[in-house]
This record gives sequence, structure tokens and C-alpha cells, in this order.
Amino acid sequence: MAFRSYLPPSTEKPRAQVNRLKPSQQLVNALRQHFSLSTWLLVGALLQSLVLFIIPRFYAMLPAILILGARLADSLAITCGWKKNHYLDEAILHRVSPQIPDEDGNFHQEPAEEKVVAFMLGAKVNQPLGLFAPNVKQVGDGLQEMFKDLEANAPENGFLGASVWNSTDKNGATELLYPSYWRSTKDLHDFAYGPVHMKTWDWWNKTIKQNDHIGILHEIFEVDRKSWEAIYVNFQPTLLGATTYLRKGDKMIGGTVDDQWVSPLVDARSGKLRSSAGRLGRDPNELYDKHTLAPGGSYE
Repeated sequence: MAFRSYLPPSTEKPRAQVNRLKPSQQLVNALRQHFSLSTWLLVGALLQSLVLFIIPRFYAMLPAILILGARLADSLAITCGWKKNHYLDEAILHRVSPQIPDEDGNFHQEPAEEKVVAFMLGAKVNQPLGLFAPNVKQVGDGLQEMFKDLEANAPENGFLGASVWNSTDKNGATELLYPSYWRSTKDLHDFAYGPVHMKTWDWWNKTIKQNDHIGILHEIFEVDRKSWEAIYVNFQPTLLGATTYLRKGDKMIGGTVDDQWVSPLVDARSGKLRSSAGRLGRDPNELYDKHTLAPGGSYE
């Protein structure tokens, strides 16, 4: 029997994870990421000192006391189970595994039956001004334009979805990684040589001597069928699990089945998808026998 998506389908294409935040949220996150904790503490200390010159000391301290008190009470209530843990919103509290449908959006009967291309696009700012460093806005605008175009033209362009992750390197520079997933390397190259990407590429090449402080990278992994697998435990949909697929509708006697967007996530608590070998389309007991482990209870 073919696999079935664990999540209900949608009549409209869900936004890719990389585009789900509102512009205001993106700005707040970017500001928070591009400046160190010590910088924000010093800014807060300066503002607090200025307020002390204007109003009495007690009233100047009151907002900070109330906000910290509210956050402490909220954390305590969640930890003790008195309040719903909103950090778990949309999390699937058991094992799920992504299974990529065919180009018509139909699931296969066996795991890992489709090829997938993973494209890692990275950027970093090696400059103390971070987000406000020269030409960083132009790079960010170009990325946003590309992802919007990709979503608008999926699935015909082979784009399956994208996420965003960030970190800070040893020098304090912000690093961003955009993992995206594609049907084929050809689809990826067609987009790379198309007008939207070429617009930013041409700008970069013309201004490259001004951009020593901006790092960019990419990695491409074309993975054949039966050579990839993934598992998520207590996670919201993310990475390959946050991609979406168009299940094409068709006309039937007495009515029409509309197009639907489906999630690749499949219940992996039992059967072939419970083990790494099984998710690779191999003998589910292969790794257990090799490593003399009993199936069940392990993260694998």
C-alpha cells in the first residue's frame, strides 16, 4: 500500500519555511542575529541611564521589573505544566519521515523511491555593522526576490522548498544557510541561468571588489533513489520535511477533485520507516543485526 501523508493536504500552496516570517519579524531576527549579546546589553544600559535622568529611579526600573517578572512567571508556568507549552505548537510528538511523491503528487509503496537534489546556499557578513554593512541589503533583496520567484513558479521549476538556519562564527560574524530541495540538478541550473538569478549574479560580478566583507557559498548534492533518508522526532516540519508537493486533481463522474498540496511527512513509528535501513529501502533489520541491537526504543 502506498504511503500516506501524516498531515492534511492544503488547497493552497503553503509558503516555504524560508518565507513564512512577516517582514517585521525578519527585520527583528536579522537585527538580533547581526549584533552580539554584549552590544544589546550596552544599548539597553545606555537607554536605561538616559531614562534615569528624566523620571524617578523607581519608575525607570519598573518596566524592566514587570517584563522580567512576566517572562519568569511564563517560563515557570510552562515548566510546571500549568500553561500550554507554545514552543511545541505544530510539533509532531512522535517519529515522522519524509517520503517524496512522484511528479503527480502520488506517494510510492516503497521508501526513498525518488531522487532528490539538496542545494546549500550560504552567506555571511564579516563586518561589525552586520546587516547595515555596505551592499548587504542588496544581497538580501536579491535572495528574497529569488525565493519569491521560486515559490510562484513551483512545481514546474522543480523547486520543492527551502529553510533558513543561522549561526555565529568564532569571530562573531553572522552566518546564514539556506538549504533547499529540488527535483533535479537540471532544474537548479535552469533557474541559476534564468533572468531572476542572473540579475543578482550580474550585480555581484560588477561590484565584487566592494564585497570582500560578504561571504557566499553553495554546495549541491544530487542523491539517487534508495540513497537518502530522514527522521524527525518532536519537531515541527523543517528541512526536507517542510517541502510541499502538488497532487494534481482530475475530473471524475459526478464532480472534480481539486489540486492539493501535500506534505511528505509519513508516520514512522512502525514498519519499514522505523529504522534507517528501512527508510533507505533496504532490509529493516540490516543495522540491528550488524550492531547486535534490538529494534525499538532507539532514536534511529
